[in-house]
Amino acid sequence: MMTYLSSWITWCVLAAVLGVETVRPRGRDVVAFLGAPWKVLLFAPAVFFVTFAGRFTDDETWDVVTGGGMSGLTVATAWWSVGTAVRVVRRQRPFRELVIASAVTLFSSSWFYDGYLLLRDGAYTRRWVGNLMLSPIIYVCAGLILNLELREGTKLAFAFTRPDWPRPVPTRAKTAWPLLLVSLPLIAIAAYCLVGFVGWDL
Repeated sequence: MMTYLSSWITWCVLAAVLGVETVRPRGRDVVAFLGAPWKVLLFAPAVFFVTFAGRFTDDETWDVVTGGGMSGLTVATAWWSVGTAVRVVRRQRPFRELVIASAVTLFSSSWFYDGYLLLRDGAYTRRWVGNLMLSPIIYVCAGLILNLELREGTKLAFAFTRPDWPRPVPTRAKTAWPLLLVSLPLIAIAAYCLVGFVGWDL
């Protein structure tokens, strides 16, 4: 376990060093991209649920910090990690950005959880393997949904396929229903991974 802990910390440090040299986020574009009304309407209840639902389960690791931290990190970073990974595979971005995206993905969906619980409990959580298997699936689903967009009002596409990504394409909440419909299968997969592997005390 110490080898695993040392390995993921080293990977995160390497990604941070590469990120300082490589990633130049455009803050105003990112805020507008994530602040699209339909995304807020979809993800705000999800973040609220993940933050506070743990008290109704048999999962002793799911508290406000793990739920809120992981859901917040997912919304803040999944769009970029998923989009960047696709762009690297398409040879539109350098390989080092895949190193950064993988570290951001695993930290947001797993290693933040591991590290916090190690500090809280003084021992590595026994649930780390299950979380490592399930949470990245939720993360990728969220990243794909956050990158959905309507071009010219009707054409469904992923935002990371545009050269000017993440500059947003304006979409009003009341005209975003095709995006919500397309999101349903991804939402179902994420919801199953989230609620289907714990016991509920309702």
